[in-house]
Amino acid sequence: MSGGSRLNVALAAMPVVAILRGLRADEAVAVVGALYDAGIRVAEVPLNSPDPFRTIGLLCRAFGDAMVVGAGTVTAIGQVGRLAECGAALCVSPNTDAAVIGEALRLGMIPLPGCATPTEAFSALAAGARHLKYFPAGGHEGDIAALRAVLPDGIAVLAVGGVRLSNIAALRAAGCAGFGIGADLYVPRRTAEEVGACARALVHAARHIPCARLLANPGAIIGESPVLLNDTLVWTDPVRSRLYRFAGGRVAEAPVDAPIFGLAALDDTRIAGTLESAFCTLDGGSGPAAAIGTGCRFNDLAIDPAGGLWGGTMHKAILAGRGAIFHAPAPDAPPRRVAQGLGVPNGMAFSEDGRTLFVVDTLARTLVAYPADVPAGSLGEPVILSDFMNVAGKPDGMTRASDGRFFVAMWGGGCVAELAPDGALLRTISVPAPNPSSVALDGDTLYVTSSRMRLAPAQLGSFPASGGLFAIDLTGG
Repeated sequence: MSGGSRLNVALAAMPVVAILRGLRADEAVAVVGALYDAGIRVAEVPLNSPDPFRTIGLLCRAFGDAMVVGAGTVTAIGQVGRLAECGAALCVSPNTDAAVIGEALRLGMIPLPGCATPTEAFSALAAGARHLKYFPAGGHEGDIAALRAVLPDGIAVLAVGGVRLSNIAALRAAGCAGFGIGADLYVPRRTAEEVGACARALVHAARHIPCARLLANPGAIIGESPVLLNDTLVWTDPVRSRLYRFAGGRVAEAPVDAPIFGLAALDDTRIAGTLESAFCTLDGGSGPAAAIGTGCRFNDLAIDPAGGLWGGTMHKAILAGRGAIFHAPAPDAPPRRVAQGLGVPNGMAFSEDGRTLFVVDTLARTLVAYPADVPAGSLGEPVILSDFMNVAGKPDGMTRASDGRFFVAMWGGGCVAELAPDGALLRTISVPAPNPSSVALDGDTLYVTSSRMRLAPAQLGSFPASGGLFAIDLTGG
């Protein structure tokens, strides 16, 4: 089996390259043994580690063909020769150097040059490389997907730099065949047992990457506020003044008299909504209009444990500071302003005890938490839970799991962000549509609506499912 084929087989079994920067010779066999036991089959020791050639030699002798072992940070031809003497199979570089690539191939090793542009990528291919390291990869999923689209068949792209448990799904969806993982696996002074525990968690995540599948595509301009009622999923398109219902594998659509901007379940039989300046129910009732301000309209809403309605308002031209939150104890009660100074309030959800209202502010790119007094219909001073740092797109619709996790549709990011109860990013889940707009949760199934708004013909050609309804099995099964 050729070196390149051996690497491809190893990555197909587990698409992780362990980057062991700082690894010492006296711990090397135990650490790599823990990686092997967890299922990882590729490891590199960067040359800025202590005594790297001795360490690599020890690993090559200890594991033979069971592991693909090599070096990282290879920048000079002389280093390539020393690696070949150690028995290394892999030659990983931070840059594209035709001389290093050629020497690695001449000595029977697999070159893995770093690139960040099409020019660098094709220069590496011209020199004979068949595996490319996209570096740095974190936050560049769109660039990787664009590069992947123009590369010849049979070329493997590995993502390195800024790769975390939270973004491997998005990087895999962008076309990456593997992921270089460093500090999430190994740092100096971490024991072999600790490395093994980290490796097992990473392997589990890599083997259970959730995948979005299209359920139906009614071509919504903006698909908003999916709500599950019994066995039917209901959502709205305010641009087309449509309601969609998905049940039994089919979607049905019906016109409505006026745009409905948001939906939420009042109880087991009724759904509430937001009209431009009032709350409503889908059985035809609507309440009094709210004094929401010139140029503003309602957007998403949430229902508190007592059945009260809380709706966000936004300026139609998306002016900063014009957003607010209104409360009404029932759909037919007058709405009252309870918070203001927001940008664009979008996804909203209450904690189980009703003491906290969580609100996405799309314009501010934050998830905030308001202390809530449901009986009094009032909100306290909010705190920021997340600013969605390093997540592509803008936060839009949101839902909350019973264990406190948040799932937020990232408009423009082609993904859903999963956050811990404290707002920490757990992972992103790729969606084959640039503008996921809202989400609903049913057990381990996440439903995602999407939008076609402002997509150019070329984008619609690349993402024809835009405007559709997706389902994601969060277990990755």
